[in-house]
Amino acid sequence: MKKLFSIFSLLLSCVALAQSTDLDRHDFNYSYVQLPSNPIAEVKNRTYSFTTNIDRNLMYDKSKFFFQNQVNINGFEKKEKNGYINIDITLLTPTITKKNIATRTSSSKDKNGVVRNTYYYTAELTYAQNGSAKVSSSDGKIQKTIDFTRSNTLKSKEYDSYSSADSYFYNINRTIYNNFVTEVVNSLNTQLNNDYGYSVKTGTDYLWILANKKHPEQAAEYKAFEEVRAVFDKMTFNNPVSNFEVELQSPIQYFESLPKKYAEDSKAHRKIRYSAYFNLAQIYNYLDLPNKSIEWSNKLIENDYDKSDGVSNIEECNDMNTLFKVNKINTRHFAVETKNFFFEEAAPVASSPSYTTTSAPYSIDTDPNYILAYLATIKKDTIAGYIQKSRTLALGDAITVTVKDFQGKFSERTFKANEVNRLTLSNGEEFASVSFKVAVDNGGISMSSATKKFVKEMYTGKKISVYQYFNGEIIIKGANDSEGKSNASASWMLSPKKRFEELAAGCPALLARVEKKEFKNNLESILQFAEALDACN
Repeated sequence: MKKLFSIFSLLLSCVALAQSTDLDRHDFNYSYVQLPSNPIAEVKNRTYSFTTNIDRNLMYDKSKFFFQNQVNINGFEKKEKNGYINIDITLLTPTITKKNIATRTSSSKDKNGVVRNTYYYTAELTYAQNGSAKVSSSDGKIQKTIDFTRSNTLKSKEYDSYSSADSYFYNINRTIYNNFVTEVVNSLNTQLNNDYGYSVKTGTDYLWILANKKHPEQAAEYKAFEEVRAVFDKMTFNNPVSNFEVELQSPIQYFESLPKKYAEDSKAHRKIRYSAYFNLAQIYNYLDLPNKSIEWSNKLIENDYDKSDGVSNIEECNDMNTLFKVNKINTRHFAVETKNFFFEEAAPVASSPSYTTTSAPYSIDTDPNYILAYLATIKKDTIAGYIQKSRTLALGDAITVTVKDFQGKFSERTFKANEVNRLTLSNGEEFASVSFKVAVDNGGISMSSATKKFVKEMYTGKKISVYQYFNGEIIIKGANDSEGKSNASASWMLSPKKRFEELAAGCPALLARVEKKEFKNNLESILQFAEALDACN
């Protein structure tokens, strides 16, 4: 019995020893200057300015000098013009290249074994963006292009109705434009500062310290950490740290002593050696002594416990050495002076004391909240006027435009959809006046009679045309039909295959595709069907 008890006690001691070498992170503060990879050696040349050519759509809710004020190079002077570095930004309006509403079906059985399907819808789109920033210096030594041209995707959350998913596409252009602008600003700030700037980095990092207070080394190791933290708390980016190594001699010597004291090949000893090597590598890294940090990182790797920390620190220190070399400096701690010129849209200033300062008179044709619209009426007149952009997002059975009369005065006029054949906006969007019954507001049941409403043209063919109402309903109208049919109506929602069959009558090849259930009740699929129908002989 005593023998069993002794073995049990020995096992408990082993477990306790293993637990006693658990490590905790303890944070310290740091502050330094991130060195550029392509420094401008002469301080007098650390100036920059901008030229821009930005499509108006992207600047809809932005100030004229948005990019000039948002992009900054740290350690440089921003000038109104004629900087040593010029950043020429050209951005085009992104275009949507693909839209789709994906359907997910969830099937379940009730207590009677009847299978019930629940459908979920997700809006997806792809868009192409195009633009670049040409970075050049006045002496020609710098010639670089930052390219923003690429294809991006957006995806909505999952909805339980098709119309809700489809509504995601309304006013999506504004989201696309803002995403593009934000990406450009972030990319320019990152790349320009990485190449030329002197960004100040301030934050926290950590040392590994024994967690178990019962371990005989924990108190001494924590004391060493507190000494390191106290010295690093004094660190500022603009003051040298060359004297810190002397101040840190006590904790450095202590961490150096641990590998000799815990030299066994056991996991517990290797963990203590790991903490010592890691902490010494960290200390020398932040003292701007990369070669010494590499020495301790190599020992960490040889110790064969969490070797990846040593590998990553060596990479970081090698980068530091490279930056020291190209910048012809051996420290990351020095003063940085940044001067930012702030661009403002000022009102015109009188050139003579006899004139008072005035602002430009209001003009609706330059108001960013309005867009030019052309109405082709049933009387074969073409009327030009301005409509609030917000109103174009919810066009129903009437439109109100601001028009100029023969005396040059502006006034509002309202046109019913049944008075207009066609509406064209200056941004290229086209609307037709189509008679149909709204289904969405009535749970798929078209209760009211068909009336003419403005719908956005999605496809106009010889046999069939496809439109979209502002609430998301897709309107399908045959060339010889007086009314369009909503894809949100009960007949379309419950029997889309039958509706496609009716439309494809007389076209065997298309009927075969319908039979295979190739077409779905969504915009993209209906457009594909319409194109195939028109192509059918």
